[in-house]
Amino acid sequence: SMFPKKIFQIILILAVCFGFARTAAAEEPVTPKISATYSKLSDGTKRINVAFSARVNDKRVNIPDAELEIQAQNTEGKTPLGSVVTNVLGKAVLDIAPGTTLPKDQDGFTFMVSFAGKSGLEKASQTIHVTEAFLEINLTEKDTIKTIAARVFKLNEKGEKVTVADVPVEFNVKRLFCLFPIGNEKTDTTGSCSSDFPAGMPGDKSGKVTIVVRMPENENFGTVEVSKDINWGKPLVYEAKPIRGLGDTDAPLWMVYTLLVLLSGVWLHVVYIIVLIVRINIIGKRAIIS
Repeated sequence: SMFPKKIFQIILILAVCFGFARTAAAEEPVTPKISATYSKLSDGTKRINVAFSARVNDKRVNIPDAELEIQAQNTEGKTPLGSVVTNVLGKAVLDIAPGTTLPKDQDGFTFMVSFAGKSGLEKASQTIHVTEAFLEINLTEKDTIKTIAARVFKLNEKGEKVTVADVPVEFNVKRLFCLFPIGNEKTDTTGSCSSDFPAGMPGDKSGKVTIVVRMPENENFGTVEVSKDINWGKPLVYEAKPIRGLGDTDAPLWMVYTLLVLLSGVWLHVVYIIVLIVRINIIGKRAIIS
């Protein structure tokens, strides 16, 4: 009897220890991950895109409603740029207005995104360095050939332009909900490349189209985009939609005559049935009287 009692005590102690271990594991804070990318828009706005997530039970989970601080830093110190709160997808965007002075770090900028931590989540930070690149476009037309030329460069320590070779450049036309690709090239040793504008591309009623040239995401330069409007498209012609109603005066005569015949037949049947009902009542009354 003593032996089973000891076994029971051992099992009880193991169960309690296992319960404490599970509780401690459940309360252990999760280590989140910050992903940040840089892009420069057509109007000169610098945009920091942030994604905030964590791995829970071997699954990547987006973290919403988290406040992240964004700073620009160099050897002299850190400059706060603002804070953002992640949405339901764990993403947030910080736009830096054109003309904002940012502390330079070597040949570009260094941004740090940090999370102060909260219940269940540890602190986290992510630093990205980008070299500021510039994208220029030139639109030319010779005979019937329309050409979009692009040039990519950066600035050295003296402020001189240095061409950037062998980077991809995408040529697009902006449509209502997306970008329509018309070319994909790489810059040559002069930092230049070009693409022809397709003939017959529809524009608005005056033929205006928006050309968008992008240098897609690059580990050194981020994403750079430039756009320009020009009347190279095929003017959109708005045609009045013809009225197809049967009662309209613009309807074909055969349709009008057919309608009249059909409606006349229907009403003749209605009148004939009414006449029959009246005659039946009259005949019935006469038969009762007689």
